[in-house]
Amino acid sequence: MSADLSFSRLVPTSDGGSRFEKVAIPVTLQNFAPPAQPFSVSPLSEAAQSGFLCLPAGWVGEMHRSPIRMWIFVLEGEMRFEASNGEARDIAPGSALLLEDPSGTGHSSRVLGHRPVTLAVVRLPQPNAA
Repeated sequence: MSADLSFSRLVPTSDGGSRFEKVAIPVTLQNFAPPAQPFSVSPLSEAAQSGFLCLPAGWVGEMHRSPIRMWIFVLEGEMRFEASNGEARDIAPGSALLLEDPSGTGHSSRVLGHRPVTLAVVRLPQPNAA
């Protein structure tokens, strides 16, 4: 298997708003952990920090910017993210979302259902950081 992985990312727009884009991450068959059999691996990206976010049931984040450039991975619970253009994405366990909207209007987000949400977060360096 060496098809690209496909995820959504939230990015700022030139008018100060935000929108979703698709991001494709290539994977290739590699001997990543010999002597284990080869499997598909993406290029490894730099990460600055990692941690977890725990949001209670009913939590609502009105329109806000992402505080950092980050990947979020849903471990439990469900959330909805809405770009300023009105487009929304629901994410559930096994989903990932790349948040790249630390400028502009940002997005809104909320916990769906009656369960809290646990997210794993990987902070990414700024694109111009060396």
